[in-house]
Order: sequence, then structure tokens, then C-alpha cells
Amino acid sequence: MEAFEQSPEELVQFLDFMDEDIENVKRVVSFCKENSLDAEFKVHGKSETAEESAEKTGVDLGQIVKTLVFIAGDEPVAVLCPGSGRVSEEKLEEVTGEDVRMANPSEVKDSTGYVVGGVSPFDLDIPVYMEESLLEHDEIKPAAGSRVVGVTVEPEDLKKAVDAEEFSIIQ
Repeated sequence: MEAFEQSPEELVQFLDFMDEDIENVKRVVSFCKENSLDAEFKVHGKSETAEESAEKTGVDLGQIVKTLVFIAGDEPVAVLCPGSGRVSEEKLEEVTGEDVRMANPSEVKDSTGYVVGGVSPFDLDIPVYMEESLLEHDEIKPAAGSRVVGVTVEPEDLKKAVDAEEFSIIQ
């Protein structure tokens, strides 16, 4: 494991996030092991946006995967979107056949077990839709259940592991 430096304040914040997120990170690690995913985990400074994640990890913004939760009709769905993209609610409505809206933070937590900023696509009990352009990359990086841990995987492996349906769903 490579070392990384943090100020005392950053370290305290990092440890607080790990205290809050440790069970979700373990959940993602277990899911990856159980599904024989070739996954590499990366610990980084706090990132609550795709832009922050790209900056902290050195990964291209288009390879960062945002796992966004929407309410389609009355049911939650997850959308895997490139960090550089924005979900078209109109396209998502066509895919789901329902009116959609972005889930609020409590709906996200209730439907996924993850907190906003660290939502992972792994081990979800809701439908998962994947933006097809993510499949053009050799590797992509979704959150690993934390705002300070990400996981690098091959897009086809992610799609298969989370049983995602691929569509063109960004603007």
C-alpha cells in the first residue's frame, strides 16, 4: 500500500468518514469477492462530487461513475452515469415508463444503505441502469460505499455483476 499525506484536520475527517462508512466498504469488498470481480480499491481524500473524486484520484472525470438514485413512479432505481455526464430525466422516463425525479438523501439511504457522495452500485436491491458510454473505457471507478474509498473495475464486469441494463441516458 502506498502512503498518502494528510493534515491533522484532514486525517480526523478521514477517520470520521471511515467510522461512518466502514460497514458499507466491507459490504462492497464482500460483494466484489463473492462475484470474483477483479477490483482494485483506492483510498483517497474526501470526495463528495465526481469532480472532487477525479481530482483526488487522478482518474479521468469520464471514468468516474456516479451512482445516482431516482424515484421512478414510486420505486427507486439506480443510474450509473459518467462523472462528466448528466442524466436526462426524459430519457430515463422513456426507459422506465414512469415519471422520474431525483431521490432525496433519506430516500437514497433507505433504498441503498449508502450515503450521498458514497453511493456504490454494488449489492443493491433496486433496478440498475448503466449509461452505455461507460462501456467504452478500459476501467471505470465507482464509489466503494464511502466518500474516501473508490474501486476500479472493468465496465463489462461491473455491468454483469450488478445486472445493469445499458441505455443512452445522459444529456
